Amino acid sequence: MEPIVLLALAVVGLVVGFVSGLIGIGGGILVVPFLYFFYGHPELSGVAVPVALQTEMAHATSLFIIIPTAIWGTRSYIKADLVEWSAAKPIGIASAIAAVIGASFATLVPEEALRFAFGAMLVGASAQLLRAREYREERPLQLDRWRTVPIGVAMGLLSGMLGVGGGFVAMPMMHWLIHLEVKKLAANSLAIMTYAAVLGTLTFIVTGFTVPGRPPFSLGYVHVGAALPILIGSVLTVKYGARTNQRMKSRALRQMFAVAFALMGLRLVVQNAGWLF
Repeated sequence: MEPIVLLALAVVGLVVGFVSGLIGIGGGILVVPFLYFFYGHPELSGVAVPVALQTEMAHATSLFIIIPTAIWGTRSYIKADLVEWSAAKPIGIASAIAAVIGASFATLVPEEALRFAFGAMLVGASAQLLRAREYREERPLQLDRWRTVPIGVAMGLLSGMLGVGGGFVAMPMMHWLIHLEVKKLAANSLAIMTYAAVLGTLTFIVTGFTVPGRPPFSLGYVHVGAALPILIGSVLTVKYGARTNQRMKSRALRQMFAVAFALMGLRLVVQNAGWLF
């Protein structure tokens, strides 16, 4: 890849890292649409990927990037004593198991269906961000298995299938089902993502290891060549997003991201609605 392309990837990573730390997402909802564009325009990216592999590689590469981003962001929140491990561990274990299933299933689903599902997920993320102000007051933690396991399963399936952290689903579920404090939602969301992202990424590596047509510097469906500059950028800025989260009211930012996610999601839904008919 040309130096200008590597620089563009690093800049994307800087944005992804800051947003991940700020609102407790893994960054996949930003990385995946970018990689759709990246692989869909080889004349700009300098990377030729067969159309049949572009969606799987975008999702797998995004999940790989989430690992260091989530770890580094969690580290910042641990220093602030905001990670509730009694909740994060059981949810994380359930999400890791579900991520393997999701990643295995993703390779069997038509590309248009996956992109349509990702678009719908972005619209859902937009709605969740707009409704964040409606969280109720804090209550005692409830860590029964029937509460923690569904959260982990939902988060893991999304991670494995769509290459995202699943934080936009996990955060409201953690608040409504187990009564996690609002100020701890982003911290625990990032902590849980690490579990799902690791096993989901490994599944994409194994299932795609012998698939022909992958670009150079790939491990299975994970395009390490594109991932490295993005994750370097994201690791550099995720801690600043986490610190900003602890200092400011993020309502305006949430609304801004909600609009952006809704527009991207609706575009993908419209473009890929053909698979329904």
